[in-house]
Amino acid sequence: MQFVIAFILAIALMAADHYGKLMGSFRSVLLTTLNPIEQAATFPKQVYDLVTTDFTSMDELKLTNQKLKTEILLLKAKVQQFNNMELEIARLEGLLGTTGKMDNQSVQIATVTFFSSNPLSQFITLNKGNLDKVAEQQVVIDEQGIMGQIINTTPTTSRVLLITDPDHQIPVRIQRTGQRGILTGTGHDSVTLLFIPKNSSVQVGDLIESSGLGKVFPSGYPVARISKIKELEEDPYLEITATPVANSRQAHKVLILTQKPKVNPND
Repeated sequence: MQFVIAFILAIALMAADHYGKLMGSFRSVLLTTLNPIEQAATFPKQVYDLVTTDFTSMDELKLTNQKLKTEILLLKAKVQQFNNMELEIARLEGLLGTTGKMDNQSVQIATVTFFSSNPLSQFITLNKGNLDKVAEQQVVIDEQGIMGQIINTTPTTSRVLLITDPDHQIPVRIQRTGQRGILTGTGHDSVTLLFIPKNSSVQVGDLIESSGLGKVFPSGYPVARISKIKELEEDPYLEITATPVANSRQAHKVLILTQKPKVNPND
């Protein structure tokens, strides 16, 4: 009897072992078969995660790029302001550098707000007027020389007739020789020097300065430089063309001169 029971148990164990091996093999085959299916099932999610990550990265890159562009623009604007400040300082230093000549004149700085390039009417408008004690016939200069004179004013502005205007005349002299003449505008960014005889030793490049005659323009300020000399057969005077030294077209800051009243030493 015991022998029979032992035999049945042995057969059962062998069957269980065999069944276990079959189940292991079946599980292995099943896993091998299901693996591609599982991968195929998860592929859309992987693609979604990948695309979402890429789009997120692209959005972040776009935002970063836009931020950098904005920062660059601001930096460029600051550089422009810095450059403008340097130019402004240079202009003011140039203007104030002329005050060494101003023994009997007071001065105030004004800003050019308008420029007329019409050949028949050449003028500039300044941001100073009656309220700033600006008056007609006051002389206006830049860092290079005389630009013109004030011809009318409002409470807050003034108009300056440029020396290049055809209606403008200024008594002058040739600095090198001291010979006097009258400088008049042509309307085309140039001036003509009148009443210089043919026997004069005038030369191209000679500097023309204000003579002080007429009591409007102070003496000794640069006005123009001779650029062309021509002799006319029947004219006793030379035809002389000159270029103004003041930069009327690009001037931004100018000086308005005011003659100081002379003090009587006996008072």
